Amino acid sequence: MISMKRHFLPLIVVFFCLNCAPDHPQDELESSEKAVKIWFVNRLDQLLVASTRLDSLLTHSDQEAEVQQAFKDMRLEYKKIEPLLEHYNPELSKKLNGPALDKHDLHAAERKVWEASGFQVVEEYLFPEWNPDTRQESVEQAAVLHGYLQVYRNDMDGLLLSDRNIFEALRLEILRIMSLGISGFDSPVAFHSIPEAKAALGGMRGVLQHFVNSESEAQFKKLDHALEQAVVFLEQNVSFNEFDRLRFITDHLDRISHELYAFQQQLGVPNNNWLLPVNLEEPSFFSEQAFNADFFAPSFNRDVSSEVVALGKKLFFEPRLSGNDSRSCASCHQPEKAFTDGLSKSSTLDGHGETSRNAPTLVNSTFQRLQFYDSRINFLEGQVADVVANPLEMHGSVEEAAIKLASSSDYPQLFREAFDQDTITAKNLQKAIASYVRSLNGLNAPFDQYLRGARSAMTDAQIKGFNLFMGKAKCATCHFMPLFNGTTPPQYLDTESEVLGVPTAPDTVEAQIDEDLGKFDIYDGELLKYAFKTPTVRNVALTAPYMHNGVYETLEEVVDFYNRGGGAGIGIALENQTLPPDPLNLTKQEQQDLVSFLHALTDTTGLTSLPSRVNLPTGVASNQ
Repeated sequence: MISMKRHFLPLIVVFFCLNCAPDHPQDELESSEKAVKIWFVNRLDQLLVASTRLDSLLTHSDQEAEVQQAFKDMRLEYKKIEPLLEHYNPELSKKLNGPALDKHDLHAAERKVWEASGFQVVEEYLFPEWNPDTRQESVEQAAVLHGYLQVYRNDMDGLLLSDRNIFEALRLEILRIMSLGISGFDSPVAFHSIPEAKAALGGMRGVLQHFVNSESEAQFKKLDHALEQAVVFLEQNVSFNEFDRLRFITDHLDRISHELYAFQQQLGVPNNNWLLPVNLEEPSFFSEQAFNADFFAPSFNRDVSSEVVALGKKLFFEPRLSGNDSRSCASCHQPEKAFTDGLSKSSTLDGHGETSRNAPTLVNSTFQRLQFYDSRINFLEGQVADVVANPLEMHGSVEEAAIKLASSSDYPQLFREAFDQDTITAKNLQKAIASYVRSLNGLNAPFDQYLRGARSAMTDAQIKGFNLFMGKAKCATCHFMPLFNGTTPPQYLDTESEVLGVPTAPDTVEAQIDEDLGKFDIYDGELLKYAFKTPTVRNVALTAPYMHNGVYETLEEVVDFYNRGGGAGIGIALENQTLPPDPLNLTKQEQQDLVSFLHALTDTTGLTSLPSRVNLPTGVASNQ
């Protein structure tokens, strides 16, 4: 009995102490959140000071270099708080740092034009040269910029920061730097992207230092060293065009991503529970599980079963979806051609004509917010119904197809296994096919393997080509790395369109604009004439011919088109061309290297197999 008491009493004491001890980690995190807010407010005040100085110089100075430096200084202050500002007020961030392109309000019947504002508008007045004759316009735009910042500063008292959101913002900032920042996306004329990346990393260090405690100090030192080494790399005296972006990404940004993830884990800060386009449970944005396809799916068709995907695969090859039982989705989206058909424009259902546009690849098509070249549909589910109903493509309806499939000896059981329903419905048909298309993800190209450590996966020419893609050639300002489509990272909420000036024939002088008006036919608005959604360039080596009308047979022709400045460089004058009209001045070797890199984006592994046969009624064609 005495022995039991000797052991029991210490256990009681230990239990009591554990339950009464204050939650020091949580207290420390709350203190960190408050400290970060103070830092955020102070940095915002410094940004306002820089803005005031720019306003003053624009009003009174005639010294171009002085005015330009004041603008650059203001940009650096902005970059320091970019992660928090972007995360907590994304709409304001668009006004501050969005592209210098006017846009239509597509919700207004009269298609009112929203004039662009912010840094990039001011930048176009000041760079490459500032003309004092535009003083009034530049002063007005700088005043708008200052006004937005002042309004936000006035509302800062009510802002509540949380550790989860802070770390989410910082981790997404890494993706923003590598995909947008170092490409020149938001410094398209001043080419100040490299110093701005340094400022952004400096801002991250300023935030992170407030989370260091005794338990996490060792991991913070690793993270801080990674940040410091990245800054040293950025401080090399190289030009925008010469900067080695691939090495910076692989040796520095990806390392920072891993160390920041480990620091967050060490602190015990969980990720938010909401669905994001990127998987923050992964330490790298280049892992095979880095992107969440469900983020791009409608809420009613997420987390689908393998049975649904398998059913969708069979339906994709099913000719009874068409009105005359002769054509399936695979007729124009052939697996061996990265789900295209190799034609400039697909043949019509009757075989006597062609459709209006080129058949795009379906691989990685889930990673976009809008479907079709004219962006008329939001989700793949709607795309299925649209294609089936198109008189030139399949001339049927999903409702009629559901009725036909109900008479099959196979499909009722397959639908029952997939959806636990006895009735075959049009909605479930759409969901199944969309789920299959959503499964066609190819993110294991030589480029991806290289970023995951297989340094022999890309050739020297492809490495040079990537750096051109991200820098001098300006490809990445529209085809955003690492998905290489037009859906803007890191939130992936918007899929961009561009007016390129695509010709009707591959002429290089006195070319004529292709008559397809693109988004204008759907949404109206003069700015949308000849605008088309920016597609992915993954698997582009397999998807010739190119552009919405299939005008170019080779990648070399496509690169030449962009090198000339798009339509503006071949005699097509469009007031609303969004592609910069200036020649890129790529050498022949640089153009070849760029094409070589595009070949490194090829991956259809595991996506080209055909489904097992479905029993078809007598007389029904099968194109399996």
